[in-house]
Amino acid sequence: MRNPGLAAALVATAFLTGCSSTPSDGTPTPSSPPTNPPHSTGNQTHGAPRVTDPLAIDPFLQKPCTSLTEKQVTEYLGADAETRPKTDRSAGPSCAWHSDVLSDAQISVTYPQLGDEGLTSIYRNRDKAAYFTEMDSVDGYPTIASSTIDNRDEGECLVTVGTSDSDYVNIDMYLGDGSVGKLDPCEAAHEVATAVIGNIKAANGGK
Repeated sequence: MRNPGLAAALVATAFLTGCSSTPSDGTPTPSSPPTNPPHSTGNQTHGAPRVTDPLAIDPFLQKPCTSLTEKQVTEYLGADAETRPKTDRSAGPSCAWHSDVLSDAQISVTYPQLGDEGLTSIYRNRDKAAYFTEMDSVDGYPTIASSTIDNRDEGECLVTVGTSDSDYVNIDMYLGDGSVGKLDPCEAAHEVATAVIGNIKAANGGK
């Protein structure tokens, strides 16, 4: 369920913070021992949870900027947010939204197309990650916060949601300057991930 209070707080404090580098939208890699028992069914191993109700993401590979609605982008980044689609990225189609120059905030959503193992590829390499945290699932879809670079103290967090046993979506966030140290960037990313998954589910007939 969307949390309007959090959305209001995010936009009021310049939600995401940009910096000189671009978001790390590649595959995150985990580091702490998994809390789920190992699975060996299908391609799910290394403790990665299975996705029992897979979502088709094909429409979003062609139009990644439909991952968030215009209203949602305005709620998080303000009315003047800039949209930047990138469908030819080697890591997979992505879309980035930037707030105005006053806050330089950013949301980036990427659909990695680097393999067909889904979250298994991330769990396999968790020991190489700078951080790895299993979060509450998003509407039943397994969710982790993980990256090879830890910029959480600077307001960035990368959250990954498994949409099937072979696919996942990355939500990379930069908190606005006024929010760093006041909001948890991973919780903020989880909130936006909930919106993204809600839109993907709607495209799948609201399943």
